[in-house]
Amino acid sequence: MRKGNSGFIVLMLAAVAVLSYLLLTTMANADVDARNNQVLVDTFRDLVRYALLKTNRDFVKLGVTPGGFTADALTSSLSARANAGIFAGRTAPPLSALLQKAREPALVFHFYWTASTARQPLEAAFALSYEPEDDLKVRLLWLGLPERIPISPSAGVIGGLKPLEEAVQELLRVLNHGQLAPYPPPA
Repeated sequence: MRKGNSGFIVLMLAAVAVLSYLLLTTMANADVDARNNQVLVDTFRDLVRYALLKTNRDFVKLGVTPGGFTADALTSSLSARANAGIFAGRTAPPLSALLQKAREPALVFHFYWTASTARQPLEAAFALSYEPEDDLKVRLLWLGLPERIPISPSAGVIGGLKPLEEAVQELLRVLNHGQLAPYPPPA
């Protein structure tokens, strides 16, 4: 074999190694994003269901079910007009961009879902922020069913309705590589 060919072969092997690494990293990131989507959707659903139960509303009739709260609903919400200011006009931003923005103060994210009993999508506004221990705090502010119902005390009185006295929120652990996970229930 000539000396020029061996250099080319080494270069090609290095290129294959780099491409393999990038492909594996991309696949791993896609898996983390998919799991994070599901954890966040489940958290949103649980908080909305809890608030509806506390306000004596039928959560099933309002579509607060696994069929109504989906990864597709989260993806649509990420590109909704109400969330456009979060992403500076980017269309279809990834969930990782939302989680990064939650490190900045005062992030409010609007989640939309559909219910068979409603003509238009229903809405929940969540405050997302990181705690000092790097946990993600998800706090429900208000619901649009379509009338706006205050949930968090910080939302104040809306349309003569007083919010709940307790905050409806959940902490999510941030594990390796940014993966979200709920805390296990207390024993």
